[in-house]
Amino acid sequence: MRDKEVISNSSAAGACRALGCVASLTLALVLCAGSVCAQKESTKTRARRVAASDSSVKKDDAEAIASTDATAPASAAKAAGEASMEEEPPALDEEADKGDRLSTLRAQIKHAKTEGQRARLQRTLVDYLVALNQKGEAIEQLQLMLREERFDPVGFYNIGNALARLGDTDTAIEAYRKAIEQRQGHYARALNNLGVVLMRQGRWEEAQEALTSALRQEAFRYAEASYNLGRLHSLRGEADLAIREWNRALSLQPDHADAALALARALAEDGNPQRAIAIIDAFNKRHGTNQELSEARREILYGAEADDAEAAVEMKTAATANSRTASSDAPIMVNTKATRSTSTPKANASERSERSAASSSLRSLTVDRETYELLERARAAREAGDKEEAVNFYNRALMRRGGFLPPANLEISFVLAGLGRHEEAIASLQKLVAREGARYPIAYYHLGRRYEALGQLSAAADAYGRAAFAYGEREPQFLLDVSRVREKEGNLQAALGALEEYARISERRGRTPEWIAGRIAELRQKQTRTTAQPQATAPKP
Repeated sequence: MRDKEVISNSSAAGACRALGCVASLTLALVLCAGSVCAQKESTKTRARRVAASDSSVKKDDAEAIASTDATAPASAAKAAGEASMEEEPPALDEEADKGDRLSTLRAQIKHAKTEGQRARLQRTLVDYLVALNQKGEAIEQLQLMLREERFDPVGFYNIGNALARLGDTDTAIEAYRKAIEQRQGHYARALNNLGVVLMRQGRWEEAQEALTSALRQEAFRYAEASYNLGRLHSLRGEADLAIREWNRALSLQPDHADAALALARALAEDGNPQRAIAIIDAFNKRHGTNQELSEARREILYGAEADDAEAAVEMKTAATANSRTASSDAPIMVNTKATRSTSTPKANASERSERSAASSSLRSLTVDRETYELLERARAAREAGDKEEAVNFYNRALMRRGGFLPPANLEISFVLAGLGRHEEAIASLQKLVAREGARYPIAYYHLGRRYEALGQLSAAADAYGRAAFAYGEREPQFLLDVSRVREKEGNLQAALGALEEYARISERRGRTPEWIAGRIAELRQKQTRTTAQPQATAPKP
């Protein structure tokens, strides 16, 4: 574009000499208008490039957070300085001293005349720091930008995205909340990304609130939020609700490959492999063969017995490790072995470890049509709020399977817990973990919740510990449940051990929450006081 403008200016000079002032003035005006049009077209091209990048990102949480806000209303974008966000930072000059370049940028930021100019320079500085692998300084700069008092919801949203990519999830949450607050709660994209990072931290209730709010604001026509809400339901073992959301995501966005994959695997695990295969075949026919979906299809058809046997061995090890913890102060040991994933080789380790349960080893289940219809009727009653009717249908489905049907055993426990029938919920979950604990480790978490509700703290801690081992570093938040319950029980050493293990995992993942160090220090002080108290009150000889 610059070359074209130089050529146009030279032509204008020649025309002026040949045609005279009037003609040259006319030509100059025409060329000037062309230059303006060229500049406008350049701006439009950059905008289209940003929008295309935003719409073509892969639909897992890392990529969703990496996207920019290309869908904000034009008026809001102008008010927030979004147009400047599209400007690309200059390339690193390999011949220049990088330290001098950083110093120059910092000086330019200090003397910037407008907020827009300062924000643009700050983003460029962050880009340079990341390019130079100075992650800590990049995070500090983003945190400084977040502390600034200005109305810039799009800017704060993108600060949240950058912080999430760099692993500072606590501050990313703060940035998203600030962006949402500045739009008086009406910022669906920020709510979606907020839900994703809250889900990463195991703050499931808060994540559900954020994702549901995002869906409400878009009249439940926001495919990415439905996909992420489905992931959340799947993490909690709520297969029926996950299937509902992934169905919705796929109907809204038929090319959403991750939603198709998650839905197909969930249906196969739920006892409906025929429908799972139909979804995969329909997707591949419409959008071309997808490698992950094709691998899932083979797994649904031919099974994964070897993986299931391996998982069973791991769970036996989990039972042994955590039985020691239940009767002693031994630290919680978590499973650090990578879960087999169907992700493509292009996905990095962090992305693979954070994929939804759909990427784990398939737990295919086959049931007869009548049993599955009873299961669906139970789910419909549950969703309608008719808990007693739901329990009736779940029990009828279970009776047809000798009292054991994993989705029904798990889901009826939710309904029974809602009715305050915790003992019955525990009995259903115990049947599940006794036979299929390796394949449905989330049942240990729900078993822990039921024990905790009844005040059976030791049994609750043991169940949470088994969940922590089963999920390992993928979902370390179960260690927080272990720590909380052990502290309630009075076993401060075990509570501290679980919390320290959580901190170690968080540090390895580069996402250590800010509050963790203070909480560990608090527990240590409490343990010291408890240990010293008997000595202080002991009678003198």
